[in-house]
Amino acid sequence: MHSLPQGVKQAILAIWATLAISALSALIAKLSGLSSQGDFVSTVFVYAIFCIVPYKLANRSNATRYVYVVLIAISFLFMAAGVGALNKIDFAVSVLLIPAEVFIIYRLFQPEASAWYASK
Repeated sequence: MHSLPQGVKQAILAIWATLAISALSALIAKLSGLSSQGDFVSTVFVYAIFCIVPYKLANRSNATRYVYVVLIAISFLFMAAGVGALNKIDFAVSVLLIPAEVFIIYRLFQPEASAWYASK
């Protein structure tokens, strides 16, 4: 089995970091009273499902790269349109994580990563 290219490793690590930061943000919003119990549970559930992404990426799922891009694009559009009315903490964290998401997508689609995913 081929080892992961450095760019893919970096992207996967960055995805884990963004998930951890986002989950921590949801917890802070809940504890500060900015989100309800239901909002908190549904948010953490979504983040739990997103934990599949780094696993699939590490196992050479080329389709997961494209699914990730689509999910991030949709989240950016929802954030820009104000859909879901994020609380102040979640909105601030989402904006601050935009460069990380751009970095992840950049690393996942570099030639080395693309060649690695294509060689499966």
